[in-house]
Amino acid sequence: MEEIVTILSTREWAIAIWGTGFFVWMLTQREIRKSLWNVIKILLGKNLRHFFLIIALYVAGITMIFYQLPFWNNIYLKDIILWLIFSGISYCVNSIIKGDAEHLKSTVKDNFRVIVIFEYFIGTFTFKFWIEMLIIPVITILILMNVVAESEEKYRRVHKLIDIVLACIGWYMLWGAANVGLKEYKELNAINTLVSFMIPIVYTILILPLEFGLEIYSDYEQVFVRMKFRDNQDKKIQRKHRWRVIRTCKLSLRKILLFRKEYVNKMYGLMSEETFDNIMKEFKEESDK
Repeated sequence: MEEIVTILSTREWAIAIWGTGFFVWMLTQREIRKSLWNVIKILLGKNLRHFFLIIALYVAGITMIFYQLPFWNNIYLKDIILWLIFSGISYCVNSIIKGDAEHLKSTVKDNFRVIVIFEYFIGTFTFKFWIEMLIIPVITILILMNVVAESEEKYRRVHKLIDIVLACIGWYMLWGAANVGLKEYKELNAINTLVSFMIPIVYTILILPLEFGLEIYSDYEQVFVRMKFRDNQDKKIQRKHRWRVIRTCKLSLRKILLFRKEYVNKMYGLMSEETFDNIMKEFKEESDK
């Protein structure tokens, strides 16, 4: 039991306790309970199950490589699992939703901003349990209020005020985390602390190929769904046209998006092969510019 207590930080315990309490409250509300069940059924659907499984296997593969390294310690699994649940999955989902070439660049850029480094540092050195139990609900309420205030023009002053309050809390937490880090430095395992600090950054970079692959797959799927309604109904011809598109676009997100937006609409069910060839020729000339 002692190992379970020590493997989670005081902040993680505070979040777990507040989260459990909120979840229990939701279960007591009939309407929320119904909505929650509908969400669970969607998450357990075939497509999403495969989506989550692919991400989990990819992250597990990366972890197995790190497992072979001499500095590996099983305590890192906690940080990896938390990163996967709260960051890794959302990165992959966003790559599909946004579906543009700039998304991957912005993901890397955002994770090397100074504020993100501060967040990782604050997350590494936490306060006493009772302080964390007070901080979590206060910050959560302020963030929710800020989201509402930001969406309404009449609450602009409130939004600015909450921004200032959150910034002050953030700097105070950074100062407090630095003090905790200095006091506990001698007691900490320097390697374990450094690895735990680097896990979110390293895994965010290493998951980029998967994000790219999912983005490519999703964009091609959207193209082929649109083509199905505008292409010849002969399955053999459909497959031929799809392979032609793949050979032309390859792994270029820009070309796939261009074809989807500008050229799928030029197709029609009774078009001849010559017409399709002309469409592809025109597309190739424009996409190669």
